[in-house]
Amino acid sequence: MLAKINIKPIAFSVMVLYAIELLDELIYGLYGATLPLVKSDLGLSYAQVGLLSTVPGLVSIVVEPFIGILGDTRFRRALVRGGILATVFGLALVAFGQTYAILLIAFCILYVASGAYVNLAQATLMDLNPTRTEQTMARWTLLGGIGVAVAPMLTAMAFGIGYGWRELYLAFAGAAGVYVALVWRIAFNAHDGAQESRVALRTLARDFFDAFRNSTLVRFVVLTELADLMLDKLYEVTGLYFFDVVGVEIAQTALASAVFTIVGLAGNLLLIPLLERMNGVRVVRLSSVVVIALYSAFLLVPFVWAKYVLIALVSFATAGWFAILRGHTFAALPGKSGIVIAAAAFANLSVLLTPTILGAFADAFGLQTAMWLLLIGPAALLVGLPKE
Repeated sequence: MLAKINIKPIAFSVMVLYAIELLDELIYGLYGATLPLVKSDLGLSYAQVGLLSTVPGLVSIVVEPFIGILGDTRFRRALVRGGILATVFGLALVAFGQTYAILLIAFCILYVASGAYVNLAQATLMDLNPTRTEQTMARWTLLGGIGVAVAPMLTAMAFGIGYGWRELYLAFAGAAGVYVALVWRIAFNAHDGAQESRVALRTLARDFFDAFRNSTLVRFVVLTELADLMLDKLYEVTGLYFFDVVGVEIAQTALASAVFTIVGLAGNLLLIPLLERMNGVRVVRLSSVVVIALYSAFLLVPFVWAKYVLIALVSFATAGWFAILRGHTFAALPGKSGIVIAAAAFANLSVLLTPTILGAFADAFGLQTAMWLLLIGPAALLVGLPKE
């Protein structure tokens, strides 16, 4: 596989590919940490907040399969370049947007852009070393964890010295601009179809539909998305939960997000050596039982300090879920990472509806009650993971 790469030096290329995940999760962490102020400044309801994730996600479901399919052709590099440029524009649009509609359009751009440059960077790393997908994903997730951990700390410091969420998004647009120059130097030609001058659309379409007949691929695609209820979806509402339900100040909501991400980062760091000694699926199965108990206690205990401790423990226990499940997803269809991304995009539909459903449920019954719905994630892992 490595012989197919004509990028020099290879170390630079790998570094940039991993750094792309760092940028993406910095942006994602910024969204979660600033969400309470965005909601307050624009006077949004919980349902509107949910739509900020759901609508862009639905748009990406339509676009990402085409991105994934074309990502297995010679057009992968062009897709990645276009994605990072669109990210710069989308972040700037959030910074300057004055209405909810503009914000919604900006997040649609960011979601689709992420599907291009982030997913295809991840796919390229999988193609570089297809026999060690779990370990590669563990490192990828670790870099992402650093981004998510740093973002709320940067947000807390910026709020402390008087900057607002708009200035933060503008600063991140500038940071994304640096990546444009880095990405432009990479060929993105590790996949099977990179050297083919002719794009056989019929063959690509057949490979795409054949992927849904691969039971292992479908199983891990679905489980990865359901596990996200206790990962990204929980992170997205952590700040709101501590602000609206627990009743802490805005700076302490950023602290809750920071605790969630920093402890999760520690878990991801420990996961890398653990996967050399223990079966990854077994790790997820055992930890899902622990998470059900910890998360239930988190919602039930009345003490603020205990909630901080329990949300940290939940984050630690779920640290390896995405890396392990995503690694098995790519391993189910080696050499066709773009097709895997395209197939995985469809699984987003049910989970992308979660923020809107959660928001509507919170408007009707309160956020405290709505938070119990997230337990569907670890319960699904217990039922759906293979026993061996």
